[in-house]
Order: sequence, then structure tokens, then C-alpha cells
Amino acid sequence: MNIRETDIYEEGRNDGVAQGAEQAKIETARNLLNMNLSLEQVVQGTGLSLEIVEQLAKEQESQD
Repeated sequence: MNIRETDIYEEGRNDGVAQGAEQAKIETARNLLNMNLSLEQVVQGTGLSLEIVEQLAKEQESQD
């Protein structure tokens, strides 16, 4: 593997790790919302934006 291939491999790996971390935050936010924490508490606990947490809360409301 040459340097360019190594760089591409590392970039892809890092992207995958970042996506996995974001998915974990979203799953944690869903769990916290199910525990009836406020939107602000979920934002603080997960580091997600208020906009994303609001969207997740709306999705959960429509599923109930």
C-alpha cells in the first residue's frame, strides 16, 4: 500500500468512526427522551444540536 492509498484508507476509517459516534449520540438522545428528560437536558447530555433533538422528539411523538 502506498502513501496515497494509506491516506484514503485512514480518511475512510475516520469517517466511519465519526458516523458511528453520531449514531450513538442519536440513540442516546432517543433513550433520554423516552426517560422524559427535557430537550435542553438531552442537548446537554449528548452534545447534539437543539434542532436535531427536536426532530427526534417529533419522530417519537408520531410513533406513539
